[in-house]
Amino acid sequence: MNHSRLFAAVVLVAASCAACGEASRETTTVRIGVTASANEPRVALTRTVVDRLSEAVEQGVTRVVVYRQGEDSGGAYSDQDFTVRDGNEVESDGALRELGFEQNLNRLTGQLGGLAGDDDDLDPLAVLSDMASAPGPAVLVLQTSGLQTTDPLDLTRLGLDLDVPAVVASVPDDALPELTGKDVIFSGLGQVFGDQPPLPPAARDALVAVWLGICARFHAKSCAHDAEPVAGGASIGRAEVPVVDVGGVVHEDASVHLPNSVLFKAGTDELAPGAREVLAEVAEKFDNRTTARVVARTATSASAPAAVNLTQRRSQRVVSTLVELGVSRAAFTEVLGAGFASPLEPDLDGSGDLIPGAAARNRSVVVDLADPRTSG
Repeated sequence: MNHSRLFAAVVLVAASCAACGEASRETTTVRIGVTASANEPRVALTRTVVDRLSEAVEQGVTRVVVYRQGEDSGGAYSDQDFTVRDGNEVESDGALRELGFEQNLNRLTGQLGGLAGDDDDLDPLAVLSDMASAPGPAVLVLQTSGLQTTDPLDLTRLGLDLDVPAVVASVPDDALPELTGKDVIFSGLGQVFGDQPPLPPAARDALVAVWLGICARFHAKSCAHDAEPVAGGASIGRAEVPVVDVGGVVHEDASVHLPNSVLFKAGTDELAPGAREVLAEVAEKFDNRTTARVVARTATSASAPAAVNLTQRRSQRVVSTLVELGVSRAAFTEVLGAGFASPLEPDLDGSGDLIPGAAARNRSVVVDLADPRTSG
């Protein structure tokens, strides 16, 4: 073989090996979807997500695709090569790769921080569907409060005092593509801003359980909740979206209205974190002359017997806790679990759909007091 032919062969082998080197590296696609409404913190990456991006870059070729609610169905907001390269090749020097990663991350962070939703509903399920529609393995990061305000998971009507397994099962089979091969990370669940009132701990736990349950039901490779606070600051979302009414404790002279989401873990009679402290304030209204009527209710649902059973257990739980806090059992003249048979206000409209505000008010325990203790 002459020298020119030998040189050509060496160049060909070297080029082939370089191509093989990149092809042999693992390619990772990270899809980041955001709802970015006015009722959520400004979009920002958590350390958990940054670490996942860093891990992908260390493994080799990395692609980052960003989705924003409101883009054309299935369409991405942006699609970028996140790989740190030396020319056309993956950067092999660790220090330079780290520097390149920081530069790419700063660019991505700036882009995400400028995203502002303009839809008048919050629809994280649609964003997840768009991300999942793309074929092949991927890491899906959904940054959202999770407070869906449209069907098939309208939490303005369902509330957050819900039967998590039943709600997960009610999501239609065609609501999402199969998540097989996808690692899903939920970031920002329950974190709110603007007009949306903060969620009680039990309500936030229920919300997380619903999204993880949906993820598992559609067969994701893994489902993770990133509990790290989103540190983006004030929202820049442009459109108002409905709020999910979680209620608040209302003390009147002779009555206390206690939302189920404050008192109980979702769908149970187990006290939520902080509930005992709330009931301690109710106990302060009793002296040796005070009597009380306790009525637990819920919003209209599919099963009247189940609603009665749950509210009966809840009313008894409230009374037993008040007794533990020093109130005489004899002070309670009536303890009822009314289900949804005697609502505080009608919660169905003419079409049989729940009226959000009325349903939220009915999801409660009311303690009516006779001769309550007066201050001073």
